[in-house]
Amino acid sequence: MNTLPPAPDLTPTQARLLRRVADGETHALIAADPLLHLRADQVGAAVDELLTLTGTRTPPHLAAWAAARRFVTDTAEPCAALTATVRLTRRQHDLLRAWTGGLSTPEIVTAFGVSYGTVRGYSTLLLGQLGVRSQVQAAVAGVLARLTLLSDVDPAWPAEPLAPAGPIARAA
Repeated sequence: MNTLPPAPDLTPTQARLLRRVADGETHALIAADPLLHLRADQVGAAVDELLTLTGTRTPPHLAAWAAARRFVTDTAEPCAALTATVRLTRRQHDLLRAWTGGLSTPEIVTAFGVSYGTVRGYSTLLLGQLGVRSQVQAAVAGVLARLTLLSDVDPAWPAEPLAPAGPIARAA
């Protein structure tokens, strides 16, 4: 079992929003959730509040954080990464770690020294390899399938993959 510092206390509404974001849902779908009481124009601010509360930078980073904390224990749809051994190229692994660690596309372009088009190409191949549709779901799959380390999500966390099983951290 991995030892992580305590998670911030999330309200039930924040925990529900966190799971919706980690599922890769659009603002419109999140706003349609009657238990969240958010209009579509309020979703962005609510997600930004979650990013601040959790110390994450991007929705994929937030989703990876949620998977590492076991707020999320599966991808929104079945994916190859959780049912079979997935072999990633070095660049695909680097890209997955970048998403999991909260880098934006411009930061990835700079870090990799490549064009936006090249990053788009890497992204398409990686999403296909993992069997997911979005960076958010790739980040969840990467953590749950043990393709990334906890330290990729937060450098202060252990440099080890998520333990295979453990208690689920759910808000009351």
